[in-house]
Amino acid sequence: MERMSADRPRTAITWTAVLFLVTFVHHVYGGLRFDSPERIVLAVVFSAVFAVTYLAFRLGSTTRWARATFWFLVYAFWVAAVGLFEGGFNHALFAVLRLLDAQALVNDLYPVTGDARISDDLLFQGTGVLTLVAAVVLAVAPAWSSRRPTGADGRRPATDTGAR
Repeated sequence: MERMSADRPRTAITWTAVLFLVTFVHHVYGGLRFDSPERIVLAVVFSAVFAVTYLAFRLGSTTRWARATFWFLVYAFWVAAVGLFEGGFNHALFAVLRLLDAQALVNDLYPVTGDARISDDLLFQGTGVLTLVAAVVLAVAPAWSSRRPTGADGRRPATDTGAR
């Protein structure tokens, strides 16, 4: 079995940091703008989860449990929960349905008092949608970074097989 490239976890933690920062700004801004203390609490929770994710990344090169914890947090928490649910469902889908003027569907999917419907604030909704974008990049970027390098002509570099 081939060992995982060291670039893969490094790429994952980089994009996790981007996703965390976008999510943090989104929730702090939303908490202050809409007088919503629960969003500030969520920003603190996301900070704690990012700290655990980073610690697992740092320990992942030496321990199997840390490596497993790191990849679980990256995909289950950051990509699925934060990116797909928070960014995708709560913001991107809501914005698309609003643009399509699908008000009946908006009313069915999103409660009147729900988070997605509280505002047309461009920064709030934009950073919400940006969490989905960052999560999609996070989901695929580690696989891209683990590909073997190619030369300037697009072909893989020749390897020395030892036969002369």
